Amino acid sequence: MLKRILVTDAQFRAPLAVIRSLGEKNIEISAISEKKSAMGLYSKYCSKKLISPNPIIEPKSFLKFLLKTVKTNNYDCIIPYHTYTVFLLCKYKDIFSDYTIIPPPDLKVFYKAYDKTDLLKIAIKNGISCPQTYFGDNIEDIVSNIQQYPIIIKASRIHGVEIAICRKELELRDKYTEMTSRFGNCIVQEYIPNGGEYGVYTLFNSNSEPMALTVQKRIRTLHDYGGISTLRETVRDEKLVKIAFNLLKSIGWSGVAMVEFRVDARDGIPKLMELNPRLWGSLQLSILSGVDFPYLYYKLIMNEEVKPKLSFKEGVICRWLEGDIKGFANCNNKLKFIIDFFNPNIKYDGLSLKDPKPFIHSILNMMGETFIHSIFSPVRNSDEKGYLNENPIVNRDELII
Repeated sequence: MLKRILVTDAQFRAPLAVIRSLGEKNIEISAISEKKSAMGLYSKYCSKKLISPNPIIEPKSFLKFLLKTVKTNNYDCIIPYHTYTVFLLCKYKDIFSDYTIIPPPDLKVFYKAYDKTDLLKIAIKNGISCPQTYFGDNIEDIVSNIQQYPIIIKASRIHGVEIAICRKELELRDKYTEMTSRFGNCIVQEYIPNGGEYGVYTLFNSNSEPMALTVQKRIRTLHDYGGISTLRETVRDEKLVKIAFNLLKSIGWSGVAMVEFRVDARDGIPKLMELNPRLWGSLQLSILSGVDFPYLYYKLIMNEEVKPKLSFKEGVICRWLEGDIKGFANCNNKLKFIIDFFNPNIKYDGLSLKDPKPFIHSILNMMGETFIHSIFSPVRNSDEKGYLNENPIVNRDELII
């Protein structure tokens, strides 16, 4: 029987890695994106290209489109990428269950992982080192407990947006008001001097047992304060793996996840930053290091036997080219950046000689965006926000087709 899957959010790097991994194994791939220019749609392994409504701006239209798609096509499962798409599928899993399989976790577990406030409380309860976090219902409660600056403000339920660094009380008050008005609930933490940033990348089965693993160290990031990696390397760190596994087991995790740490330069202790309950942007590096996460993930979703793959090749370096170029302006040592840039051992996200069109297309898109931004002022894209609303977004009766 022909195996068929539906991959969402094809404009990102990780879905392209999924499309290629599964397509090479003769699994028929259909890919969805709200952008006609999505690089995943240009892969030779993408047999069907679908343009959908934006899931964040139009969640009801997106869900109706997705439901119609799976009802009229025989897909084994859906593999989502963007956190908001994962959220929608977790929340409305029941309406899809008669037509296809939605990956784990359940919504309750998803919230434990995604909400930084809930996650930190769980981590602290389990003895995991975290930045000093000031929990409170209002800014007055928070300010009264702070004894040292600088202080960080992060959105609690939105990943991938900027943070605020505050060096005095007045700045904290102003930034807190601004951040909460833009992103909803926020958390306030001590600033952790950067002694190294690491991610533990995992796949857990339904019994919260690890099935796959890689560990990556960030060499460069898109922003000077950290964030999305543009150049990273696989490393061995059993201590971080133990902490990450402990955290994931404590919330009953199932599925793919990335646990992020920053080593405190003051004491050398790794501190928990966040947990991303989805596939990760640097998925290609995990695959290059010998762990085929997309295929293992697919087998887990389909309830097939998965043999644990907890070893990987160390010292593999991979670059997100567009991000690394954009991050050049924030690089402190530009000469070293230029020298490192031409390291012949570095691999690239998205680059494949067997499937070159997506990489070429992404470069052309980047050049076009740079030209447009040089003429017009950059406008914030609303689909970067990704609010997670606990209240019903869509009436289920409206989705019945």
